[in-house]
Amino acid sequence: MKEPCLELVVFKVKDTANARLARRAAQDTVRNYEGFISWTAYESVEDEGLFADMVLWQNLECAKKASEKVMKDPAFAAILAEIDGVLTISHYAADRVVEVQVAAA
Repeated sequence: MKEPCLELVVFKVKDTANARLARRAAQDTVRNYEGFISWTAYESVEDEGLFADMVLWQNLECAKKASEKVMKDPAFAAILAEIDGVLTISHYAADRVVEVQVAAA
């Protein structure tokens, strides 16, 4: 698999405010996991209680090791308790990146 690896998780939560706080605490912990690059957290603007997380890992192996570690890490207990259903967990390799080019001033 190409590197890096994007992990996309879409899930429903029981309580949006509690889940938001728990997710932020989990983000502070995962930054110390091997292969972690970034975590962008989203909340649906059309469906309250629907969250999406985009986590970038150095490679698929790091992503899979992290998912096993998350299930045992006490720092993730609060966010795991708030999850009311997972719609998808999947891993992706980039095919192409298109960005806006900003002209120099």
